[in-house]
Amino acid sequence: MSNKPIDKSVTVLPDGSIIEDDNPLHKYSYALGSQFEQTFHSALYSESLQKENPKNSNEIDVPLRVMKLLHESDPILKQEPLPWNFDENQGDPHEMHNLLLENMVAHNGLGLSANQIGMPVKVFSMYVTDQDGIVCFNPKIVGESDEKVVMKEGCLSFPELYLKIQRPKEIWVKYQNADGDIINAHFEDLAARIFHHEMDHMMGKTFIDKVSRVFLQSARRKQKKLLRKGRQNGRTD
Repeated sequence: MSNKPIDKSVTVLPDGSIIEDDNPLHKYSYALGSQFEQTFHSALYSESLQKENPKNSNEIDVPLRVMKLLHESDPILKQEPLPWNFDENQGDPHEMHNLLLENMVAHNGLGLSANQIGMPVKVFSMYVTDQDGIVCFNPKIVGESDEKVVMKEGCLSFPELYLKIQRPKEIWVKYQNADGDIINAHFEDLAARIFHHEMDHMMGKTFIDKVSRVFLQSARRKQKKLLRKGRQNGRTD
């Protein structure tokens, strides 16, 4: 650690306001907190994000607040998100719960982290069965099995990119639900993989950080072909 004084720095926030702070951590937290508040507020109250559910005779029409996925180059995906603070008026956790589940379904994902839709807080949604989803606030992995499994997986932030990733077959975790209750859980197989994958996002990392440059380059070439084929077939994602 250096004894050199830290120079006072300024940060220009998305709303144009400026903050001065001697502590870089405070500056980082304030900037991410402001980003979260703006995005969360927009998701809840902007009519431009409202999208009707596809009509189905077995479903009630409910407006979905569908948010765009951040591009893989967005710096928010490379920054460790802030913890969700239940003790402060950070936002309604039940609204966050619903918002993440809605967007996970809308984007056809098995899991979705809040920072993937522009909200840099430690919260993600995931499927634990084919039909049942959960939302995890402030998740942590407390144990992993010695047995590892290599499987090909994708990520909503990287359309049509598929990588073989090694992850533990089983994990033991804890997280908070929307009420702030601490939940201890054990996942295995696909559910363990999804939770483990989303935890990468909770650390400001993505699955491309887990493969070599050579393997990534090869996968990128295949990704380009798949994206090109998708455009030829009329897809826009």
